Amino acid sequence: MRFEIKFIILLLLIILISVAIIGKNYYFENFKNLLSKEIIISSNQFFVSSGVVPHHLLAKEIIQKFFKSLSLKGKPKTIVLLSPDHFNSKVLCKKTSFIALNFQTKNFKNLKVDEFLLKSLAEKNDFCFSNSSIERDHGIINLLPYIKNYFPEAKILPILVPSDISRKQMDFFIKDLNSQSFSSIFIIASVDFSHYLPKIAAQFHDKKSIRVLLNFEKENFENIEVDCWQCLYGARLFAKLQNKEKPEIIAYKNSSDFLKNPNIDETTSYFGVIFEKGNKKNYKNSGSQKVKTLLFVGDIMLDRGIENLMEKNSIYYPFEKIHQFLRGIDLVIGNLEGPIVKNPPDFDKTSLKFAFSSEVTKVLSFSNFNLVSLANNHTFDTGETGFKETKEFLKQSHINFVGHPIRCDKDFLFKKENIIILAFNKTFPFNCSEEKIAEIVKKIRKLNPKKFLIVIFHWGEEYQPKSSIFQQKLAHKVIEAGADLIIGSHSHVVQEIEEYQRKLIFYSLGNFVFDQYFSKETQESLALGVEIYPQKVIYRLFPIQSKLGQPFLMNQKDSQKFLKKLAQESFPQKLFDEIKNGSIIRNKD
Repeated sequence: MRFEIKFIILLLLIILISVAIIGKNYYFENFKNLLSKEIIISSNQFFVSSGVVPHHLLAKEIIQKFFKSLSLKGKPKTIVLLSPDHFNSKVLCKKTSFIALNFQTKNFKNLKVDEFLLKSLAEKNDFCFSNSSIERDHGIINLLPYIKNYFPEAKILPILVPSDISRKQMDFFIKDLNSQSFSSIFIIASVDFSHYLPKIAAQFHDKKSIRVLLNFEKENFENIEVDCWQCLYGARLFAKLQNKEKPEIIAYKNSSDFLKNPNIDETTSYFGVIFEKGNKKNYKNSGSQKVKTLLFVGDIMLDRGIENLMEKNSIYYPFEKIHQFLRGIDLVIGNLEGPIVKNPPDFDKTSLKFAFSSEVTKVLSFSNFNLVSLANNHTFDTGETGFKETKEFLKQSHINFVGHPIRCDKDFLFKKENIIILAFNKTFPFNCSEEKIAEIVKKIRKLNPKKFLIVIFHWGEEYQPKSSIFQQKLAHKVIEAGADLIIGSHSHVVQEIEEYQRKLIFYSLGNFVFDQYFSKETQESLALGVEIYPQKVIYRLFPIQSKLGQPFLMNQKDSQKFLKKLAQESFPQKLFDEIKNGSIIRNKD
């Protein structure tokens, strides 16, 4: 009996020890598994949100670098690919819609399609389905091999974004997508920047486009020079909603860089960036994200011969060849040579008085003008009443104005952020003395010591290729009073550039739109691009040619010839090379 008890006790001890050992091993293994899972989860955290990459294969170097960099940051489960609707596939749809693959498409070009996400998004957003449209669009197809190479396990959701998709639609779509981003979703905006422009013009436009993208300036996306502002907006909004806004800039180049030929008349710009989690303070404080761009053009006259051409062709006729160049700039400024009135009088063809129909405000808006000078000798061609009507019509079209045809103490100032523009008419001998103008400039400078101060003058003698002594004395006096830049008009031909006390004077930009076809000089003009940074200013010179009232950018050969001649006429001599090369850079005081 005693033996049996001992045996039972021993057996129980063995069982208890075995259970303890098994339990310990079970606990240990589970702990290891849990730890392993935590490590896996931690390693799979997705720290990126969206990016921008070109789709032209000429820029394959940037595309390759983009995907390689992205692959080092994590493995997205789904890549949403937003592309312009290059071939206007929206005509297949009955309403303004995003264009996507059919629901039943499980695989596309050897990549899995995220059917669940597509169906979910289609429940609340306007979608149109066309596999053929997706399949033929290079904005999608050119990037798929890179996705397949770097992320073979990722699902894709390719979407074409028509040009008439509104910001409101884009807002709703991206917010809906963000609400469903329980897995690792990455948005790619397949976008190329400035098109059909010489390299120097493309670079000028790209300053604003890149700034708007990086800073997420919501209200400015619709006026940037890219082939799908909605795609950029969507990718950038998603980055903000995900709180992953720090940009890693992959590259910025122009097609002329890849072709190794700077003298191409029409180029395209390429920009790559990935938005990720991190501190964005440094890029916010950099000069590139604070640059403001301005474009000044010469005299704009939309009556007489120009009006006849508009009636025969289209009200948009004068700007059809130049409106692309006028896009994507913060301020586009011209001298409006005449009043805009409800019932313009029918002046004689030889008359030196002008009056424009209210329809011209559509033309100016179409061409992206957002500021015009009224300080000239034609604004009063229909009297005080016409002047008031002009201002009212401009206001209705959201076009700003500056300057008075006679007075220099009224309507003379325009202010926007860090920029002030003053405008004065000096073609009449009885208005605005030099002393009064200098006094105004001095006062404005004192009240705004840090702002960039520009003065526009309507002055000088018509058809004279050189400025007068009077113009030069007034220009010097105004710079001494505090002006940073002077822009002139009225001579109908381009006049020289002068640098005085490290400030630039453009005595006349010439005609921009005018019916003066009688000489080569009256059909040439200069457009001046101004990039204002916190510490410097870049002036870009764009020679313009006009034919039958239609201005357009000169080709490279003619542009070089024009700039060389302008450089020879300008002073001091140290400006020669800069003018000839079309770019002048000056540090701020």
